[in-house]
Amino acid sequence: MDVGSKTEPARAEEVYTTPRKGGVMNKLYPPGPKPGAGGRVKNHYCLILIALVLVIVLPLIFIGLPKKAQHEINDSTLEVTNMEVTDPSPDSVHLKIENVIRSDSSYHPRIETFRAGLSLEGQEPFIYINIPEAKSESETFITVEQDVTFNSADAFAAYTKAVLSSEELTIDLNGDTTIHIPNLPATDVHYNKKITMKGLNHLSGLNISDIKILSGKSEILSDGSNMLGTVHIPNPSVMTLDLGNVTMNLGVSGKGIGYALLPDLVLKPGANNVPMQARVDQPTLISMILSTYKNGVLPLEIVGNSSVKGDAHLSYYEEAIKANTIKLDLDAGPALRAIGINVTDHS
Repeated sequence: MDVGSKTEPARAEEVYTTPRKGGVMNKLYPPGPKPGAGGRVKNHYCLILIALVLVIVLPLIFIGLPKKAQHEINDSTLEVTNMEVTDPSPDSVHLKIENVIRSDSSYHPRIETFRAGLSLEGQEPFIYINIPEAKSESETFITVEQDVTFNSADAFAAYTKAVLSSEELTIDLNGDTTIHIPNLPATDVHYNKKITMKGLNHLSGLNISDIKILSGKSEILSDGSNMLGTVHIPNPSVMTLDLGNVTMNLGVSGKGIGYALLPDLVLKPGANNVPMQARVDQPTLISMILSTYKNGVLPLEIVGNSSVKGDAHLSYYEEAIKANTIKLDLDAGPALRAIGINVTDHS
């Protein structure tokens, strides 16, 4: 054998034609059992379980939750604890309403701000108000304060008539809003509440005292008023009402004897003592007392005439007071005695 033709030994990678135990191929693709029917069955049941959960949970979220939310809203109550109607104009007022919402719900959702209409039952809304966002608790206090323009002047006039003439009245509040419960989708609900409030009950209990008859140029006022007094007006409601300058027609037994003015009349809850100035037909009044009402007590009839703020008539208040007649016994005896007419002499 020639030395020059000496053959080199073969390299290992040229000899191994199959992977050895523990080699690179075994590490990349370790041997093991192939997946069988058992794994596929487990996956199948997992998919069924997921589908069942979705079938049960999704209706609860998207059907049951809205129904539950609406039920909770319906079960809550709304009470108006204070209402102030001020700064009146022919087509608007400034409105402040203090409310308390009561609920025994365990959810305590957040209620988005929403626009709500106020109306008498079966009628169109007389105004719309903006309810602020609130977090529902067992008692939630909400204040609404804004300038409002009447949605319907006729509807607002009907509302003021109901306030004046009713011992109790019901107002509907309607609006759509969205509530948010933690970890659940936002839910749309319809907010519909009937608010029961006390009215002015025809101004029942109104009385006039401290009558003073004015005579002579030195006493009679510049507007011709020749009688002064104090009007006592009970207000059993929670409403404060700015009625402007209110005039009332005065009569006895169907015969007009003059009119009275209540300047800048603001009725507040409770007892109101209001200064009155009146222009009456004094000769007719005195003649009635001397001939018919000799004890000095007159069966007075009072009917509203006008309500004016600045130079503007407030027709919605005027319609209400014109539809209301107040009857009371006016004791003019002390006022007559003060000017030298002793009614006891004619009894």
